Amino acid sequence: MKNRTSCLGIAISVLVGSAAILLAACGADSEAVRVLRIPEEGRMPQAANDSNGDTHLMYFLGAMTGGDLFYSRWNTEESTWTASIRINSEPRTSIGMGPMDGGDMALTTGSTANPRLHAVWFQNNPLRLFYARSTADGADFEPQRTLVEVGDQVIEARPSIATDGRDQIFIAWHGAPTNKTDDANRAVFLMTSEDGGESFRPPRVISPPEEGACGCCSLELFFDEGTVWVSYRGAEDNVGRGQRLLRSTVTEQVFTDELIQPWSIGACPVTTTTFAKAPDRVRVAWETAGQIYFAEVNNLAGVVSPEGEAQFRRKNATIATNTRGETLLAWGDAPGYRAGGTLNWQLFDSNNRAISEVGPDRDTIPSGSTPAVTVQPDDTFLLLY
Repeated sequence: MKNRTSCLGIAISVLVGSAAILLAACGADSEAVRVLRIPEEGRMPQAANDSNGDTHLMYFLGAMTGGDLFYSRWNTEESTWTASIRINSEPRTSIGMGPMDGGDMALTTGSTANPRLHAVWFQNNPLRLFYARSTADGADFEPQRTLVEVGDQVIEARPSIATDGRDQIFIAWHGAPTNKTDDANRAVFLMTSEDGGESFRPPRVISPPEEGACGCCSLELFFDEGTVWVSYRGAEDNVGRGQRLLRSTVTEQVFTDELIQPWSIGACPVTTTTFAKAPDRVRVAWETAGQIYFAEVNNLAGVVSPEGEAQFRRKNATIATNTRGETLLAWGDAPGYRAGGTLNWQLFDSNNRAISEVGPDRDTIPSGSTPAVTVQPDDTFLLLY
């Protein structure tokens, strides 16, 4: 078994209703992966835990060309989701074509009782990039604001947002900097706020012009300890569509760009990408040619992928890492760009060695959706789809 430590066995216990999968791995303490369906048959979940260990969720509902974003929290004590709150104040202003759409969210500290949630999403015809944040008491959301509006351009994949946990907010997306809308002429843009979202600096291009950006592949923004990363798919000459990594310190604000992994394909493959924070490192996950991978951002050559053969295409790689350095990698196994596929995952130790089987290959991710993962206070994983 590739990249697998010697184990005495894997114990799997399925609890009907809560769908908890307990993985007794290699003599270590039992690690739990709890699988939950998000509320209201929603799609494209985004989730994060606050300092209290509460799980905050954003998800999409509605038509592909115009739907809504909703917010809920997982109530661990009662094992239920709280009543949903609509994030966008203007109805049906979020795009939901496929897994690369919807919106993104991030948390700042706010008050201990009510961490503040910040959300971004987009609408086309005309192109409008929206932002909203929760109210100070956490009971609702402020009216949405338009950060960017351009009449003759489009965004084909969701923007991404990250914070330093306090007042700094970063928003990234890719689009056309001119009227040349082919992928080779797209670029990655960044907007920042230093006052908790009260105001934002004008957007600026942070990617090299020769790399382009793959139009229907989503990017992901991540912040940790003074460094900003953006994982995105390039589109060099509309053929070289490798996964790429931008990085800069907040003080320098000068981004370097490096290739994570090449992929020569003459069309947009419609992919997603995610980051995860370990105690002493940051990892990034992505897809290349039907296989998913993750690697440490400071060791991109050390790629890790799940074991075995996929029935179809492994897609929409999603990762989270707990305080022990263990990483849960989840994905959908499916043909086609909109098919969510069958939910699968594999658990890896702090040295990136597999400590569970791939599986369970049982739950179906909704069409046009992806999984999301958070780490709970006891170092277990909550897998949402």
